[in-house]
Amino acid sequence: MSSSPLAEKSLSWQDLRPVLQLTEISDSLTDFFTLQPRASSAVSQFLQNPYRSLLVLKADEQGEYAELLTQFIRNQQPSELPLFGVNYVVEQGDSFSFPKVYTESAQSHQANFANSKSVESALYFDQFKLLGALRLHPNSQEIQLSSGLVHQLNGGVLILSVASLLAQFDLWLRLKQILLTKTFDWYSAHPFKDLPCDIPSYPLSLKVILLGNREELAMFADLEADLYDLADYSEIESYTSLENMEQQQSWAQYVQTFADKHNFPRLNLSALNALYQLLVRESEDRCFVSVSPLKLKEVLAGTTLLSGKSADNELSAVDFEAFLQEKANQQGFLQQQTYADILHEQVYVATEGEIVGQINGLSVIEYPGTPMAFGEPSRISCLVQFGDGEVVDVERKSELAGNIHGKSIMIAEACLANLLAFPSQLPFSASLVFEQSYGEIDGDSASLASFCVLASALADMPLPQSIAITGSIDQFGLVHSVGGVNAKIEGFFSICASRGLTGSQGVIIPSAVIHQLSLNEEVVSAVKKGEFFIFPVEDVHQACEILFKRPLLDEEDKLAQEDNPALSHVITYRLEQRAEQQFGKRGLFDWLFKKK
Repeated sequence: MSSSPLAEKSLSWQDLRPVLQLTEISDSLTDFFTLQPRASSAVSQFLQNPYRSLLVLKADEQGEYAELLTQFIRNQQPSELPLFGVNYVVEQGDSFSFPKVYTESAQSHQANFANSKSVESALYFDQFKLLGALRLHPNSQEIQLSSGLVHQLNGGVLILSVASLLAQFDLWLRLKQILLTKTFDWYSAHPFKDLPCDIPSYPLSLKVILLGNREELAMFADLEADLYDLADYSEIESYTSLENMEQQQSWAQYVQTFADKHNFPRLNLSALNALYQLLVRESEDRCFVSVSPLKLKEVLAGTTLLSGKSADNELSAVDFEAFLQEKANQQGFLQQQTYADILHEQVYVATEGEIVGQINGLSVIEYPGTPMAFGEPSRISCLVQFGDGEVVDVERKSELAGNIHGKSIMIAEACLANLLAFPSQLPFSASLVFEQSYGEIDGDSASLASFCVLASALADMPLPQSIAITGSIDQFGLVHSVGGVNAKIEGFFSICASRGLTGSQGVIIPSAVIHQLSLNEEVVSAVKKGEFFIFPVEDVHQACEILFKRPLLDEEDKLAQEDNPALSHVITYRLEQRAEQQFGKRGLFDWLFKKK
């Protein structure tokens, strides 16, 4: 099979997994913010700028990032904490006088309202933790003032969560006033009660960093229209680029530094490659991998535990492969049940033979409440009736498909009409269906499959059921990228492998998604042995040549072959024949443009 024409159009097994260019691993230490040039630059400039007191950072994992950010800022600040703040002196009142409160300059960091910290993070807080409190003893009526985070960090940096401010937006208004006026004023915590006595204000200089994900920041900016007039902005990125050797070396050093810090075993080169391949499966981009501390902890902790190795050993590629398989097994109940339905033919998906107007599309299934998404082949069918009409998307008509899916089917229809030079009124009616689909579907990744199955029904030419297909197309027939390609390929492969590989099975994918590929060992091994094939295509012409073993249109520099005519000729001939049968000797285009 390896010498067949189809094999020459397929990807080699080396193309199915990304490989780092590294030949050795440096022992240099690299921390998280070394991989964050934008965020680290923004924070450094913010700390040095005396005219800006607010910085907004987009951050997805705020608990982890707040700790790392705190340490990064602490490393940039003087070792000796400058003294800021005051000491509040309270002269308690009696039955004949009110209490009196006055301030004096703090002489030490132990004063009650002097700064005691240079940087601190608080992702969950209330009014009293943030702004301090005035307490009144219920019997003696003695006053006690307690400091909050803004007082303890006078002259320092306070890191807060946007989510907590959204839940208590009035706290943001107080905090905003402090940042603008650089003064702390006391207010009663109860809206209908005054302070028991006058409490003087005092100067308070504070820098605040707000952490939030994109949705939280969007909501916050809606409530605070002047947010980005007041604040600088940057992002803590969850992914880092690995496009060149220098970036790959920095990432490898970061992983080793992270492993050492958390007492995990170090990784050899094969293990780093395996970790890189695993992370590419998540990011779906060979040039970007996750640097999330939570993700690294999950993978390294799970791999270490499963391998039984200590910090004195090294992790290998085999250890990471075992972790991936174990995780898939733990989370794979719904996937196994779904595949069992196909293998027991409760859901019909053919993987051998040829059928007219039927093709295996590839989709990704996500069940609510489970973290695992997996690929599932689904049968797409098309029936054609000759006559003036339209292409009916049954999923859309029955309201089981979203707008993007509906758009993609219309694009497939327009593309076919354009390539075959149909007039504006189609000379046929057709129905497209995702068979045995009972839930809502969406996305445009089935538009290439829809194009091919429609062409098959029009030409009355069979499609191989051993080849599944995914890809989105535009009106000119170019095939564009789709998501979830690794899961889609592995899903169809799993069904084929369970039934027995025949050496003719494979998938058609867009050429644009090759950089997303990071397939498991079973698929790579089968491709290496010539038992499974992955065909990249750039346009519908290449897809039709693979599926129909003939060109879609006649090529200008080649003569038409009578024994193997282009697909367009077959379709046009069938339409002409049917038109003549229904309307006598008049041709197809005479019938289409007949006078009424």
